[in-house]
Amino acid sequence: MAAGAGILDPRGRAPRTGAEPSAGPRAPAVRRVRAPLRVLGTSVTQIEPIRRLAEADLGLPLELITLDGASAQRRGALFPSSFDVYDQWFHDLDLIWPAGSIQPLDVRRIAAWDAVGELPLTGRIGASGRAAPGGDPSRRLWVQPDGALGAAPSERISMAPTVHNADAFAVVGADPASVDSWGALLDPAWGGRVLLQSDAAIGCFDMMLALRARGEMDPPEPGDLSLEEIDDLVARLRRLHEAGHFRAAWTDEAEAVDALRLARREGAPMIGSLWWSGLIALRAEGVPVAMATPREGYRGWFGGLALSARAQGWAADAAYDYINWWLDGAPGAILARNGAYMTNAEAVRGRLTAAEWAFWYDGEPARTEIRDAYGRVIFAPGERREGGAYAQRMSRIAVWNTVMTEHNYLVRRWETALGV
Repeated sequence: MAAGAGILDPRGRAPRTGAEPSAGPRAPAVRRVRAPLRVLGTSVTQIEPIRRLAEADLGLPLELITLDGASAQRRGALFPSSFDVYDQWFHDLDLIWPAGSIQPLDVRRIAAWDAVGELPLTGRIGASGRAAPGGDPSRRLWVQPDGALGAAPSERISMAPTVHNADAFAVVGADPASVDSWGALLDPAWGGRVLLQSDAAIGCFDMMLALRARGEMDPPEPGDLSLEEIDDLVARLRRLHEAGHFRAAWTDEAEAVDALRLARREGAPMIGSLWWSGLIALRAEGVPVAMATPREGYRGWFGGLALSARAQGWAADAAYDYINWWLDGAPGAILARNGAYMTNAEAVRGRLTAAEWAFWYDGEPARTEIRDAYGRVIFAPGERREGGAYAQRMSRIAVWNTVMTEHNYLVRRWETALGV
């Protein structure tokens, strides 16, 4: 915090003295034609429509380094000189920040900071909302005076919050209304026809929610399992895996898409872990896949953009330009058509048609055909998104993706149980 800044408001704003840099839009950074901005992330956000529009709007060549989540996390932690912007999940910060591979962002250089929604700032929707267990972004958003991350506002943040969602699991070949509990993932009736996310930091929560729904596990801290609880969960995972309960444990979402596509072709009902981007890809192909609406609530996640510790000069300026572009509404409209939400919703509203906004954010039945980011029809008139409106879905988070205290132990036991 700057000397004499006084008490910061909930957005990290200090009282103005007239000497601070303007919070308004900055002039585009000076470009080096032969040096693209390198962005490390996953296929959730690194899609061709985003790259094309960013390059056109910014006049900036991009190099999108697209990996699966765990691989992006490892590269982000170990090789900060290999990227300029880290486009990943907030729960990654528990591993990335201590490694010193990213540097704080100055909120005064983020032009649309005042338009960022309340969820990443507080972990809640509305004044009466509750904070779900796990890694909601507010708990690791702000850089504290000692360099740690926490919930107390400051003038520096770890990541600029962007895309987020409430996730469940996909259903193909069955009525999704009849599969309304996480417990279905472990139901013997679905044996051999269940997909599981192999990333321990995500898949373990799908398992935990399923076990809790079946009354087989009830951890007091669902977002931070003890060693004994991890042992219990992993022992159950191993037995199910060895019995052939899981059709596949996927690393890259393309593997889940392939498995569900094949299930549809074979006429075999299947359920399992899937992200909304995968669901959109399948629906664009005509595969009638739907997301379940678990009565126990959703697994939540939040993404953001961070700055490499090695980014200096031109690269840092270009990175801020890219971050500001992400918050101007256009990327949020593209990602809305891919099933995700953006933190500055009002800017997104202006980039969507009234029918698209009503469908994606208000949860209303489709007034017209709903198309994805590539222009392909994914929902017919009258269809609606599961779970309802934005506030309804995001206020029903049962647990946020997070990195547990015993994360390393979990990963070792989880991977051994799955044989990966």
